[in-house]
Amino acid sequence: MTKSLQKRLRFFVLAVLIVTMLLTARLAWLQIYQYEYYVAKAENNRLRELPITAARGEIRDRNGEVLAKNRPGFAVSLLDLEKAYKDEVIALLSEILAVSPEEIKSKIATQQYKSFAPIRIADDVSTEIVAKVAEHQTELPGVIIETTPVRIYPGQTLAAHVLGYVGTIQADQYQKWGKEKGYRISDIVGQTGIELAFEEYLRGKDGAEVVETNHYGQRVRELGTVPPVSGNNLTLTLDARLQRIVEKALADIIVGLQEGGNSQAGKGAVVAIDPNSGAIRAMASYPAYNPNTFNQDYLQLMSDSDLPLINKAIAGAYPIGSTFKMIVGTAGLEEGFISPTTRFVCVGRKVYFRGEPPRGCHGGAVHGASNVVRALQVSCNNFFFELGKIMGIDTIIEYAEDFGLGKPTGLRDVPGEVKGTLLRREEGKPWYPGNVLTAAIGQGHAITPLQLANYGAILANKGTHYRPYLVQTITSPEGKTIFSAEPEVLNKMDVSETTWQTIHEGLKAVTEPGGTGSSLRTLPVKVAAKTGSAQASQDDSILPHSLFLGFAPADNPEIALAVIVEHGGLGYQAAVPLAKQILAEYYAEDNVEINE
Repeated sequence: MTKSLQKRLRFFVLAVLIVTMLLTARLAWLQIYQYEYYVAKAENNRLRELPITAARGEIRDRNGEVLAKNRPGFAVSLLDLEKAYKDEVIALLSEILAVSPEEIKSKIATQQYKSFAPIRIADDVSTEIVAKVAEHQTELPGVIIETTPVRIYPGQTLAAHVLGYVGTIQADQYQKWGKEKGYRISDIVGQTGIELAFEEYLRGKDGAEVVETNHYGQRVRELGTVPPVSGNNLTLTLDARLQRIVEKALADIIVGLQEGGNSQAGKGAVVAIDPNSGAIRAMASYPAYNPNTFNQDYLQLMSDSDLPLINKAIAGAYPIGSTFKMIVGTAGLEEGFISPTTRFVCVGRKVYFRGEPPRGCHGGAVHGASNVVRALQVSCNNFFFELGKIMGIDTIIEYAEDFGLGKPTGLRDVPGEVKGTLLRREEGKPWYPGNVLTAAIGQGHAITPLQLANYGAILANKGTHYRPYLVQTITSPEGKTIFSAEPEVLNKMDVSETTWQTIHEGLKAVTEPGGTGSSLRTLPVKVAAKTGSAQASQDDSILPHSLFLGFAPADNPEIALAVIVEHGGLGYQAAVPLAKQILAEYYAEDNVEINE
């Protein structure tokens, strides 16, 4: 053997030894130092911890009727993204779910950074889809079916604007709640109404289960479970029976107006409050929507010009019209500008300030000499023009605020209440003498139906402003009381009994012969009421809004009722028939004092 060959052989042997030593060292490092890491990784490929979604708490009316509950449903999720994120898997899944591959990839993209949790692809899928996924199990590695609670509303549209709806957590909600409260990106949460406002109470505590998976990334065995805890249950102040009556009557009147040729009518709201506590017994907004089919109906709902998703009872601001006149009458009596016997003479149209056009009562009516009771009964504008002129705007606004107008009512149980506005002097803005006349008959002010009902409740109970509320109790799944609402007084007006009796007398006279609400005299209970027709535009072709405010029974009030029908015409054309239908049905079977 030559020296050259020996040299090459030694070099080869040395190289083999070096490589062997390196491999041995690497193996030793893996076995000794990385052992736990790879064992854990292998175990994680076989064992997975899956969340078990907790059911939301139920929502019931004051008598125990279920308004929102849950049913079992199925969801399609990706348990093993590494196995599932393949074109052929996504293509098959998109075919089964009838969605585009891009939509599936988009859902993966928004959730994949939480690789330890299943990625939700579709909620509440049909049993047919479940069967198809099972049928193609070997072709869908990493795809699983989860059992999840699905929110349902047995009453369909019943109290939809109060209850609200649920949906997949929004980006801003996740940003706000995610880390702090442990939400997952696929969680279903409240989006509006009670569902949103009481999310922290209605939401349950998720459980978990440890499962063993096969090489397809699918579960084969359950190894342990921590059961979920359902959310707390809410009992509302709503009376479902009254709510149904209100919603049906509201729809009947508006549809009837449309069929009768009033194409402008299409929206409205009704609120009923217990004047002895502030508890809201009914709150309806028309048109409504069905939260059970919200996702399917979304595009149609969003494009509807009648804005069915808006709760007009708290977010609609309307001119208050003649229902404002009790405020002016109360202020005039209490501040000594008039007495119960003071009379102003209505002679028709009249110029009140030089340089301004004449004003008068609707339709050119002439009421002659009237005191405040008679003025309320026939809704005499001229009486309140005279009174407003001598009182001035500041006194009017002071009393309007005492009756809860121009500011939120205090309702905290649902989001979205607007505060409305009052026509008042504002620095930097022109003020004309005739503005006080406009304000005195309710024009220039904007109120919500809730404010109108709240104002009616204050009239009914003679000066106590209770905070309106919708949630009566919150109880745990075991039945333990977590919260129980008590009436809360926000303001007590310092008004004499004589003034209250005079105003009440005027409101009772409205429903007597000769009053603007005389058709209500046939009801089984005596009603104290005021009608209103609020100008909606300077354009005479635009019909006014139709309003009603009242309470019943008149001498022992248990309900204050506010009605607004947008462009319904005069008060007696829409709001009064609507109020009559509500009160007639509500008191049809109750044991109450009957009119003689």
